[in-house]
Amino acid sequence: MQSAIRGVLIDVSGTVHVADKAIPGAAKALDRLRASGIPFRFCTNTTQTSGESLAKKLRGLGFNVNRDEIFTSLSACRQLVQSRQLRPMLFLEPDALQEFDGIPQSEPHDSVVVGLSPSNFSYDMMNKAFRVLAYSERTEAPATLIAIHKAKYFAEKDNGDLSMGPGGFVEALEYASGIKAHVVGKPQKAFFELAIQNMLPSSSSSSSSSSPTSIAMIGDDVEQDLGGGAAELGLVRFLVQTGKYRPRDEERDAHGGLSGGTFADFAAVVDHILKQNRVQD
Repeated sequence: MQSAIRGVLIDVSGTVHVADKAIPGAAKALDRLRASGIPFRFCTNTTQTSGESLAKKLRGLGFNVNRDEIFTSLSACRQLVQSRQLRPMLFLEPDALQEFDGIPQSEPHDSVVVGLSPSNFSYDMMNKAFRVLAYSERTEAPATLIAIHKAKYFAEKDNGDLSMGPGGFVEALEYASGIKAHVVGKPQKAFFELAIQNMLPSSSSSSSSSSPTSIAMIGDDVEQDLGGGAAELGLVRFLVQTGKYRPRDEERDAHGGLSGGTFADFAAVVDHILKQNRVQD
């Protein structure tokens, strides 16, 4: 039997909403989770919008959520860029660029940051990024390639069709330049560790309440949401059959089976967690 869940990390797109529509029952399920006292964080690789814009969107869809309850790969990326004092070329959409206000971005660049940015994925822009990586004009050291995440595909907001994510473009730059990307978003172990610290800042790593095996991760992507670091840390991994989910996706798990299981939707997972924790609605 699973141990009681003491914190919940929640994917956003495809798990609680698809495009401009909330997954049925998701908003009320979040209210039940909040009322139970179990802390949570939305934990997202979304790179087209800022955290503030995402919070506003979720509130518009009926979710009771604050900005500080959203942990994004954009904020993790900014932290890395600042710590290394980089001057990046940014493959990001305009709204997401807000997260990098105050970061030097003028030429000569010494790094390339790649998020999901369809408006930038042209041959000319990719070639410009390749040249930054191939020969940095600023230093003799190799330039840095940072992937906010390497998702293979995503669900289009208009009709739910699958489209290429940034992963293929990152790997094209890796192949051409010979430089391996530093990935900062899901499913990297460090990303989940930072998200847990953000959710439970006062908990020591040795306490049972902050043990990874008492933390749940809920998502619709068996690889990006539930693979990699989520499995390595021993998070309780729940797959929902919404968003990106396709039949038999759970069989693609490469880590010995999903510890939480597969459920119809976010509301079903929340109800399962609350029941397991013996918390009444």
